[in-house]
Amino acid sequence: MKIKPYSLGILLIISICFIQCEPKDQSPISFNLDGEYLHFKNKNIHLVFDNYMYCKVQFESDGTLQSMNSYTSADENAVPPNYIVLDSIEYKNFKISSHKIENIEDVEFGRGKRLTLIGSDLEIESNLVIEMFDKYPDVALSWNTYTNKSGRDLKVDKVFYNYYRLDRKLTNPSAKSYDFRYLRPTNEEWGDTWTNLGVSDTTNEEFAIPGSGSNWSGIPFLDVWGPEMGLGVFHVEGAPRFTRIVLKVEENGLVDIGFKVLPEESYGQFPSVLKNNASISTWKSAVCTHKNDFFDAGRRFGQLLNGAMKKEGRDGLPDIYPDQAYEPYWKTWGMNSLDGTKEFTIQQVKNKMDELADYGFKSVMLDDGWQDAIGTWNPNPKKFHDEQELIEFVQEAHKPQWGKNKDKSFNVYLWFDLLGVDTIQKSTEPLLVRNKDGSYYRGLDSKYNLCPSFEGTLEYIRDTLIQKTIVRWGIDGLYTDLDDQNPLPCYAKNHHHLHESESVDNNYLAFKTMLNNIMEEKPKNGWVSMCACAAVHDVYQYPYYFLNDASDPTSNKQVRWRTRWVKAFRGPTAPVGDGYVDKMNYDNKAGEPAMSVALGNVITSVRWDTDELGGADHAKRWMDIYFDEKLYNGEYLGLYDIEYHRPEGYVIKKEDGVMYYAFFDEKPFDKEVELRGLSKDLNYEVIEYDDDVNKGNVLGAHPFIRITSKSGNNRGEQVFYYVIKCMPLSEK
Repeated sequence: MKIKPYSLGILLIISICFIQCEPKDQSPISFNLDGEYLHFKNKNIHLVFDNYMYCKVQFESDGTLQSMNSYTSADENAVPPNYIVLDSIEYKNFKISSHKIENIEDVEFGRGKRLTLIGSDLEIESNLVIEMFDKYPDVALSWNTYTNKSGRDLKVDKVFYNYYRLDRKLTNPSAKSYDFRYLRPTNEEWGDTWTNLGVSDTTNEEFAIPGSGSNWSGIPFLDVWGPEMGLGVFHVEGAPRFTRIVLKVEENGLVDIGFKVLPEESYGQFPSVLKNNASISTWKSAVCTHKNDFFDAGRRFGQLLNGAMKKEGRDGLPDIYPDQAYEPYWKTWGMNSLDGTKEFTIQQVKNKMDELADYGFKSVMLDDGWQDAIGTWNPNPKKFHDEQELIEFVQEAHKPQWGKNKDKSFNVYLWFDLLGVDTIQKSTEPLLVRNKDGSYYRGLDSKYNLCPSFEGTLEYIRDTLIQKTIVRWGIDGLYTDLDDQNPLPCYAKNHHHLHESESVDNNYLAFKTMLNNIMEEKPKNGWVSMCACAAVHDVYQYPYYFLNDASDPTSNKQVRWRTRWVKAFRGPTAPVGDGYVDKMNYDNKAGEPAMSVALGNVITSVRWDTDELGGADHAKRWMDIYFDEKLYNGEYLGLYDIEYHRPEGYVIKKEDGVMYYAFFDEKPFDKEVELRGLSKDLNYEVIEYDDDVNKGNVLGAHPFIRITSKSGNNRGEQVFYYVIKCMPLSEK
């Protein structure tokens, strides 16, 4: 058939329209070559690679680019982000032979782009994969695969990944090269500050994760920051991996941070030999650039690890927490001593419950000492005549008969150590963790530990512990404590572990079993919390309890900073206990109700002696504010820096657009501050919500006001504060 000329014209027009109407790449992620350098960038993070895979990490904010790492292979001070040591030889100069850029769609992380760089150093080939995603504009994920082309097997000595050498002088020439703050991934001793520390010229740390710190836990995350920018590195693995995190100041003052694997410490997770023509891959990790302290990097860590856990078939972090997770509780630990003791009687608890009800407490916890022994979990015969007396107390607490009006009721929780055992019994002996030589593994607090992944342990938790405490006794929730929640690998032969690290890889199963069975029995008011006795909590256990306690803070700063970490990782509406509002340590230092409420904490108490809390009126006013304003489930925003902004600023946004600000310092303050986060298009009414004083209006386009501190509770450690809420009125 002959085609007519006008038909050809129509076809040409259609073809042109089809080509022009093809959707353009709307992604903020781009890749380009600039001479010998490869640029892979998202909105806030730029990676610049030279032809040997050395990488400069840049942070873009408000049109300005900054970097704090040396990066080219020609720079004698530089290190590549990925390199390997085989048979005592470093392989670190992988000359790029090819690259590939492609669009990707990840089931958890969404749309993005993947850059693959292939290069070789002598007989070792490197295949480096970097991924960026549209909705995470400040993060680059990566992993590296090494292939042995040497013709012989090679011993794997060390593997470094997401490893950088930092220099503060690159962002501030007048500063010292090591002048950074950092968040440490472990705490070695009870009472340590780990959320905000200073790097010094003698800093030389290699944190073993998991496997160091006071709970054999630790987090695969390290963040280093200055006033100009910060840089965080973290794992994006759905299960715990044995690695080290380096924080080391070199002789020239430059700071090394990053991951380092020693195969002999990995309990079989990482191969110790790279066989000829075989390959090994590093674990997936990420680098994040940011402004201010660790909050933004911690938020990305939480979001990406959440996705990684789901990919492993595990539960992710809760999107929504039940109402009972935000309810205040009181516990018996400090009722008879400032030092905290196990000494209490049930009659003393009952005598306290009317007062607690009138202040708004919803739950009472029988702390350590209610039990005869850790691991047997029977009522202490010195406190209860028999099991029935405990059951009757729970039933009494549940009745609406408490408080001035005799119309309040209480939930009852028990202090617990889920994996701890002090006395070996016939029922628990087969469940215990054993060392490689067959001996019993010794717990950090209790004498022995249950194996968290053994099916027999899970059956014991479900059919014995939960059936006894929750079903038979009527208890409403368990509070897991002590440094026994992360035992090292189990070698018990009767457990038939599939591989050496299985009990650590699947540690979460014990906590999942506890949570699921409690909620099955108590779907409306079941409750699970974790303290871990001042340890840095295991992030892989986070999905399996509601309330994360600040874990025995010893100062007001520790309350604020640990709360900030949990809100960053778990999410801005996650419940965080203040740990505790009254006595925060054993040095007679009182807490401040205003701080707990304004930070968005869940109020928790070990004494509730209002004389220690600024007086009955002060305590009552702030408990009323707690329930009226409900800051505990607002959106916590990390808009200030806990080190470089004075006073420290905190922001919580409610669903109706009301913005709550709180400022704290150890000294009085009177200064102008910026109210960060206000909409530039709105006008706001400013109210001191603690005293209901109207302070006039502020424009979102010019969000500056002068604030004068108020004196907090002076019983113990002094804190000064100022709180306001900004209520949107109208557009400008």
